[in-house]
Amino acid sequence: MKPSTRSRKHQPPIPSRTLWSAHALLPAKSASLASRRAHKLIEPKRALQEQPATPVKPSMRFPLATMVAKPVVEWTPFFSCLIDTVAVVIDLRHKALWKIAQNNPNVTRKGSYQLLVHSPFSSKINARVFSREKGTKLMIEASIPKFLTGQNIVGVEDLFEPCKQLIFAVLEQMGVVPTDTERRKLQRGRFKMTRVDYALHCDCGSPERAAALMAALRSLIFAKAKDASAYGIECVYAGQHSSRWTLRVYRKDLEIKKRGRGLPANVYGRQFLLDKVQNCARLELVLRSPELKRLGLNDPLAWNVADARQRMQMWVDRLSTVTGTVPNVECIDELTSTQQLKLRAWLGGDWTAFMDSPTTFATTRKVILEKTGIDIRGEPCVKLQRRAMLCIRAVFQQGIGFKSYEDKWTALCAGLNG
Repeated sequence: MKPSTRSRKHQPPIPSRTLWSAHALLPAKSASLASRRAHKLIEPKRALQEQPATPVKPSMRFPLATMVAKPVVEWTPFFSCLIDTVAVVIDLRHKALWKIAQNNPNVTRKGSYQLLVHSPFSSKINARVFSREKGTKLMIEASIPKFLTGQNIVGVEDLFEPCKQLIFAVLEQMGVVPTDTERRKLQRGRFKMTRVDYALHCDCGSPERAAALMAALRSLIFAKAKDASAYGIECVYAGQHSSRWTLRVYRKDLEIKKRGRGLPANVYGRQFLLDKVQNCARLELVLRSPELKRLGLNDPLAWNVADARQRMQMWVDRLSTVTGTVPNVECIDELTSTQQLKLRAWLGGDWTAFMDSPTTFATTRKVILEKTGIDIRGEPCVKLQRRAMLCIRAVFQQGIGFKSYEDKWTALCAGLNG
């Protein structure tokens, strides 16, 4: 509804001098407000003006802080190497396998020539047993540490004594009693090796570094190996279909989380082992019968720990040529998803990733500094980015070490609660 002309006529007129004064003051007021805003942007709050504890260089106004709870330089990786799966052929006359499996809860029959013999630790851990040469020989294939201790994260590098221990444990579960002559042969090492798996762990320290290492190793193996294959970046093979040898690299922490692959409850030091194997990649060198025969290692007494380490070290040296970098971010999972995305962008060189208000920026900077030890204040220069990234080759070399656990073997076999 339009206002009446009468009401407009009776409104008091505004003096022209007042109008001129108001129009004259508007630009001055706008300039004053703009000056205050600019002053606020130029002068950060006191929280942002605090100088870092590390020495300031002219080329690095805002270096990385070193407030991480577990910095990489002080990180102690978990080392472990061991003999895992073996296959042996022994001289032992025996009944038909189907007769051995009758009324025996420790054995599951698989056809006419194969039995699955359950480990004392769990029925899900088995040794495969085959009948050979018309019932005069047995072939036993099993993981020595898994069958005897319930796990294959740690073990020993000696072959002869643990192999004998495995043979007698399998025969006991089968209910087969060797004769005195057969027992003496086994005690003296009169049996033949047809497979030996030597395993070595690489502790990466964090899930991100483990995933980056597996991706880099996959690219390297596919580029260099003749018979390469993979299942995503979870497991990579070199020579998978070879009848002589195979190198397998996989995430051990992901494997034990799969159904039926977990550790039994009575494993010695179970929780300790589960914690230690997190973020570990595992290298397994599988030597089969033709290769063992060529190397003269089909005799269990010929196995030498130093030679085994040297053979694995050759592969470690070859894989140490892996290239690439991974963010050296500790405890990044404790940040929100938005903070993680922004931090990765910032580490990649996007200095505008944290363009927030001064209050929000100060809060975000404080959280990231406390949880990761990275100071996001200022533009990331080349040196700063280099310190915030870690070479995958360094992760691989630092996370590998040869260590066996002979001193714990008796307790592991006994299944004591640790």
